This record gives sequence, C-alpha cells and structure tokens, in this order.
Amino acid sequence: MQERIAVVTGANAGLGYQTTRALAQKGYRVVMACRNETKAAKAREELLAEAPAGAIEVLRLDQSEPDSIRSFVDSFARRHGRLDLLANNAGIVGLPLSRNSVGHELQMATNYLGVFALTGLLLPLFRGDVPGRIVNVGSLAHRQGKMDLDDLNWETGEYKPMGAYGRSKLAVMAWTLELDARLRAAGSSVMALSAHPGFAATEIGTNNPNPMINPQNPVGKWFQNQVRRFIPTAEEAARPTLHAACSDNVQGGEYHGPGGFMEIGGAPAPAKINPKARDAAMRERLWTLSEELTGVRYLSD
Repeated sequence: MQERIAVVTGANAGLGYQTTRALAQKGYRVVMACRNETKAAKAREELLAEAPAGAIEVLRLDQSEPDSIRSFVDSFARRHGRLDLLANNAGIVGLPLSRNSVGHELQMATNYLGVFALTGLLLPLFRGDVPGRIVNVGSLAHRQGKMDLDDLNWETGEYKPMGAYGRSKLAVMAWTLELDARLRAAGSSVMALSAHPGFAATEIGTNNPNPMINPQNPVGKWFQNQVRRFIPTAEEAARPTLHAACSDNVQGGEYHGPGGFMEIGGAPAPAKINPKARDAAMRERLWTLSEELTGVRYLSD
C-alpha cells in the first residue's frame, strides 16, 4: 500500500497540532501547512519526539493570501503529487476590521475564501482510485452567523468582529455541504464533511486585542485560568476532527462535534447545523461569488 498523505493547516498549535500528532501515529505522512515557519519547525520537533516514527514536514502557507496559497500548492505538488486527506483547520477569530493584500476582510479571507481556494487547487491531487477526504473545521459560532451575500466582504455594513467570525464559519458550513454534493454529482471518490471542537483550550486568541480572548493579556490569562478546568483540552477537542478524518462510520456532508451538553465537550457525535447552511440557492450563489473573489474555479458547469 502507498503511504497516505495528509495536509493539516494551522498545524503548529492547538487542534492542528493534536490532529497532526494523531495522524502521524496512524501512519500518515503529514504536511504541516503553517504561516509561521519558525513555530512550525519547533512544533515538528516536539511532534517527532512524541511520535519518533512519524513522517512530518513543514510547508509555509498563509491561508489569507492568494499568492501564498498558490505557492504552497505548487510546492506540495512538486514534492508529493498526490493527496489523501485535507484537514482545513487554520482559522482566526474576533479580529478588528482588517484586509488582506487583495482587499478581502481578513476573517473571511482566512476562515473561508482561503479554504475554498486551497481546496480547489489541491482537489486534482486526490487519487481517483482511492477514497479521499476533505475535513473542514467549523465552529459553534456558525449557528449564530448571518449571511449577507451582497456584502460578504464587509464593504458597507457595520463591521462586528464576532459577527464576521460567525459569518465566515457559516460560509464554511454552507460550502462544505455544497462541496460534497458537487463531488458526489461528479462521481468523485472524495467526500467532504466537517467537524467542530466545541470549546477548546487553544492558542487561537493569542494575537486578539480582546483582553478576554487573548491569553497573553493579564485579564485574559486570569479569565482563562478560571474557566480552564471546565474547557476540554486541545487533545480532547480534536476528537471530532479526527473522527471525521479517520472513522469508517462517517458519510460526506456530515457534521460532527462533541456529544456532551450544548456540544461543548464529549465524545464525537452528530452536530446541529444552522438551517441557513442548507439553503440550496444561497449555497449556489455563495459558490459563484467565491469563485469570483478567489479566481479559483472548480466543480462548476
């Protein structure tokens, strides 16, 4: 059997780190797609100390930047030429209004548009004769998300940091359902599904200016220390992602999360989907708009 190859975005910390570790232990060659190569290299050393037989490498990827996405795909294709599993894990949360180099609002650019483009560019590398998986990491926040396809990029509406985060995660959920439907219609051996971690003690808020989110801020550090005992660890929170990635008992289009109280923690189980994400007309329009904004076109007539 050929070695299975996985790409995990945002793999140097938190959920991505735990996902990488588990996949390496299962025999995958894992490519850590990370923005900060120094942090990624350090994380790789730590991972190899935990899994000495693991095959783990680092390739730089800034998911918010179109040029970085294309450069990553080119490098990955030259090195490997094939792919079995894509775990779209990287994300940012609750930042003030800012934009990437082509003017896309940064949370939407990182959490959704970059994922849409990366997936489309990597899709031809999945092997047609072997089942493949695309696992998109979602969020409980998608259930409060409000979609505005006339202002997806926050050009006119009043910007709200957590509202922008919820919108980006609602876009991920709607796109995941549409992606799997289009893959099935095309007769592809690849399935797309999603998972969310519930609550997780991770470093996602490290650069966030909100003092309650940022653990480097004294207020944030104190707050997180108070609630940490109630929040699942990153290892625990990664279980739904790993279930979606590795279980034989999942299907395309499914959404998994912790099965405990309010989906905060617990063993993997089916999770609730915002009904807005099931709107076929919205999903089709979102796909077309995403192609226009990213310049990446796939699975379209």
